Amino acid sequence: MVKRRLVLVTTALTLAVIACGPAGAFAPEDAVEVATRVAATLAALRTDTPEDSPSPIPPPAATPVPPRLWKSYSSGGDTGWWLDAGSATEVTLPVDPGQYYDFSAVNGKILYASHFANSGAGPGNLAVSDLWMVDYPSGTPEGLILSDTVVEALWTPDGAGVVYILATPTTYELRYRSLAADDRLLASNVAPTWSVSPSGNLAAFTRETGYDVPGAPGLFVVSLAGGPETQVSDLDRHGAGSIDDRPEWSFDEAELALPNWGFAPGQVVIAASDGSSSGQLAAAEDLSIDPIAAALPTTVLWHPDGRHLVGFANYAESMGGPSPLVLYELDESLHTITGGAVLAQGFSLVGWNVPGESLYIFDENNQLVLVRLP
Repeated sequence: MVKRRLVLVTTALTLAVIACGPAGAFAPEDAVEVATRVAATLAALRTDTPEDSPSPIPPPAATPVPPRLWKSYSSGGDTGWWLDAGSATEVTLPVDPGQYYDFSAVNGKILYASHFANSGAGPGNLAVSDLWMVDYPSGTPEGLILSDTVVEALWTPDGAGVVYILATPTTYELRYRSLAADDRLLASNVAPTWSVSPSGNLAAFTRETGYDVPGAPGLFVVSLAGGPETQVSDLDRHGAGSIDDRPEWSFDEAELALPNWGFAPGQVVIAASDGSSSGQLAAAEDLSIDPIAAALPTTVLWHPDGRHLVGFANYAESMGGPSPLVLYELDESLHTITGGAVLAQGFSLVGWNVPGESLYIFDENNQLVLVRLP
C-alpha cells in the first residue's frame, strides 16, 4: 500500500514540476488548466489512499560485513581465514596462539591466550589461561591479563573493550574490561555459554548445573554498563554441548536463539531479550513428512528480517556425514517452523558475508565456501 502511494505521489509531483516549467512554455490559461488537473489528481490520490493507512518502515539495505579475520575457536595452529567481499583467503597469524578468541575489525587486533590451557581453576576446574592482544597482520603482543584466570574472552563490537569470564576460587565472573584497564563485574556464577549483542550494549549468558556454582539455571541478559540482570529462559544446558555454542542475537536485539544438544532430545530455545516470552522451537505438524525441514537446527544465525533462521539441520544421510544447511521460516510467535529451504550441504557455520544474502560455511568437502540465499 505504501509503495503504491509513493509511486502515485511521485507522478503527481512530476506533473507539478511540468506545470512550473520554463517561462513561456505555457500561456497563463494553460497554466491554470494544468494546475487544476494537478489539484484534481492530488484529490483523487487522497480519496484512493486512506489517511490512516499504515506506513511500515522499509527494511534497511543489506550491508556487507566488514573484512575480518576468522578462526575457529576450537582450532589450533597459526593460520586463519581473511574474509572479504565473498572471498576467503587462508593467512598466517602474527603469533601462534595457545587459544584464539576473537578479532576486531574496528581496532584490527587479535584477542588470544599466549599458551594452551594446561591447568584448571574455579569451582568447576574449568581450563584457564592468560589474555593477550596483537595487531594483525603484524605487531607486538600486549598482555591484558597475565595470570592464568581467563576462561574465554570476546571483543566488544566497537573494539574499545573486552568481555571475558574470570575464574575465582568460588565462582566464575562475567566481566567487562576497557583498553584503558577499567574493569567491572557484570554477573557471577556464569557458565561459558555467552555472547555480546550487536550494539555492544548487552551480554547474554547462561547459568547451568554442572559447574558447582549456585543460582537457578537459565539464560540471562545484562547490560555492559552494569546493573540488574534479566532471566529470559529457564533452559538448563547441564554443562554440556559444544564449546562453540553461544546465544545468537537477532539483528534488532529483540530475540535470542540458543541450541541445546548436550542431552537428547536436542532443543532450540527462542527467548525475547526483555524476558517477555520464551519457548522451544518446534516444527509445524504438516512438516512431519519432511525429515529435513522438520529437523531442528543444531547451530543458527538470525536472518535480518527476524522471521528466518539459517542453520544446519540435525539430519545426515550417513553417520558423520554432512548435514543440510536450511533456511527456516518461522511463524509470528517465532517458536514454530513453518517451512524450510535447503541451501547447501556442509558441517559448520562461519558467519554472514552480506546478511540475508550470503554466508560462509564449511561445505561437505570441508572447504570454506560462500553460499547465497534465494
